[in-house]
Amino acid sequence: MAGGKLSARQKMINMMYLVLTALLALNVTKEILLAFTVLDNSLKRSTSNIEVKTSKIVDNLKKTAQDNNLGAKAALVYCTDANKSTKSFVDNIHRIKTELLRYSQGSIDPNTGDPKLAFKIDEEHKADYVETAQYPWVVKKNGDMPELISGDNLDDHVRYFNEELAGKRGKDLEADINRTRVELLNLVNKAMKDPNLAKNKETVEFLKSRLGDIALKSTLTAGTVKDPFNAASGPVVDHEGKELSWAEVYMHSTPLAAVFAMLSKIENDAKILETEICQVLAESVSAADFKFDAIIPVVSAKTGAVVTGQTYEADILLAAYNSKAEMRITVNGASVPVENGVGKYKVTPQSAGTNPLNVKIIVPKPGGGEEVKDAQAEFTAFAPSAAISADALNVVYEGLENPISISVGGVDPANVSARIVGCVIKGDGSVTNVGQATNAVITGSKGKYKVTIPKKMGDCQIQVAAKLPDGRMKPMGTKNFKVKPVPKPRFKCGAIEFAGAISVEALKLQPSASAVLDNFVYEGVRFQVLSYKFTALGRRTGGPKTINGNSSSLEPIRSILGLLGSGDFVQFSDVRAVGPNKIPVLLENAGAQIK
Repeated sequence: MAGGKLSARQKMINMMYLVLTALLALNVTKEILLAFTVLDNSLKRSTSNIEVKTSKIVDNLKKTAQDNNLGAKAALVYCTDANKSTKSFVDNIHRIKTELLRYSQGSIDPNTGDPKLAFKIDEEHKADYVETAQYPWVVKKNGDMPELISGDNLDDHVRYFNEELAGKRGKDLEADINRTRVELLNLVNKAMKDPNLAKNKETVEFLKSRLGDIALKSTLTAGTVKDPFNAASGPVVDHEGKELSWAEVYMHSTPLAAVFAMLSKIENDAKILETEICQVLAESVSAADFKFDAIIPVVSAKTGAVVTGQTYEADILLAAYNSKAEMRITVNGASVPVENGVGKYKVTPQSAGTNPLNVKIIVPKPGGGEEVKDAQAEFTAFAPSAAISADALNVVYEGLENPISISVGGVDPANVSARIVGCVIKGDGSVTNVGQATNAVITGSKGKYKVTIPKKMGDCQIQVAAKLPDGRMKPMGTKNFKVKPVPKPRFKCGAIEFAGAISVEALKLQPSASAVLDNFVYEGVRFQVLSYKFTALGRRTGGPKTINGNSSSLEPIRSILGLLGSGDFVQFSDVRAVGPNKIPVLLENAGAQIK
């Protein structure tokens, strides 16, 4: 939060609001953080389903290889290599998660700390969790990961990926993603040259065509991140114009819960690519070499979660089966168009929730008749929702740069935009007279914004929209804020409070007057005393003595202070001070008796 590609001024401001941001994230964005945990667990279940499908493909190849099919034996070798490459990659992702869990509990060494302590597990439900050999942390009995204690943490993963070791960990993850992608895709290139697998020109052309399709569809990649709002302008850059790395874009300005979901998504991408590679290797073996009872249906979706209004797409096909087979496919009873043995299924959900898919595939038997294969899948549609929170309270103050955090679940912060409008908030919470907010300014990006409100503007409303993958801008939510003036500060003389009798000797030691905001929500808001009138009345003053000070200095009143003693009276009046908005304010009078 105080590091990364930020200006020195921005670092200072972020540090001032660090504690408030952390406290408010627990309250305001709790539902969004929980949604990331739900998404993370959904990705894990999807990954488990993909692993089952890959295992079935390999099992079918093993059955065919038992008949001394040399092509199937060669395909098995490449499938084994694909599994080794993916396992190494996934093990590295689990290691990174473990180290981040240790960081989130305060560890300064990624190799020390108990990852189990980073989760919210109350004693009442402790029996619902188990330890597994797969992870060094506990999970629920259904395999779900519990909610992170520090899911709203915005700093540790930035330090881990982008700051420590000159950003080496982020660069290493990026390199590991691209290395795994190249290793998996290269297995198909090797298969094209295998004399036992690519026996004829048609098989080579088939492998070459499918390799192009897989490489284009696979999302297991990391590299230059194009500006999502203007791809023609080039990659995403920082305020100095320097290109940001993949890790600096995706592992910055986002909560730890979202980073875990992102890592699970990357793991899911690797498993999907492994399945695609194994499937094309199995399909390259002659369909006649496969027994019909080994056929399995596969549903390959581009994404498992969409926003309502966004199109969900999935490819439905038979693993290790002749693409020219005249099969029929239905989803939830409705026919699906089939192109070259692949069912093309599309649906646009209009409501949030889980959508089950009951797939039925009818294929002709070589000797006549038909056989029916069933499969089940599901995807989750999320309703549009935006998290808009003031980093202090649900109010904004005139003349200040009010920090605002904005995030949209499932949407890259770079694709989120915001604007501010003026409004009137009634007592019942309803809003009227929404219109352009004159002279009000909202600036910032990637989740962090600042709202500057002119004096006496009235209430305001923040409106958020997000750019969907299909290019459309979709409204995501609004939030209303009360606009209040900055409270008047209280007059003090150095450390002296005017809440009772004061010591004249202590008053003599104070160099200047000050205007102090007590318990104001923003730390660091300062006022400067411009002028004051000092009046003293005592036994040796010969009546009231008055001096006008034209600055905060108390030097002009020192000659009078020497005449005062116990029981005498002093007062500061007509005190003028100025704050961040540069508008002078008149403070309350401050007086006391000398003790």
